[in-house]
Amino acid sequence: MTVEKPVAITKEHIDAWKQKYKDVFKLTAADEKVGYCRKPTRDEVSYAMTQIAGDPLAYHETLLKSTWLGGDEEILNDKSYLYGLGAQLDKLLEAKKVEVEKL
Repeated sequence: MTVEKPVAITKEHIDAWKQKYKDVFKLTAADEKVGYCRKPTRDEVSYAMTQIAGDPLAYHETLLKSTWLGGDEEILNDKSYLYGLGAQLDKLLEAKKVEVEKL
């Protein structure tokens, strides 16, 4: 059995991701495992939202898997990381503040 060592993410990786995706996020767990995600597309968010009714955690899992760029794969595969990321993943969805005024 072979165990693959995770690829070390370099500044060059991050710079290339930023050039391609613009917004790149670093996920750092308490045990110092690190992963990287990009901002999800509208279609990815829409699909993830369809998962909420059947399994609320599936929303976050779908977002994480669809935007994953690299890092320690244990963050993707061990659900305890997903539980810890929960609300933090909403930071991937930058929302602009909009005011509504009745005329």
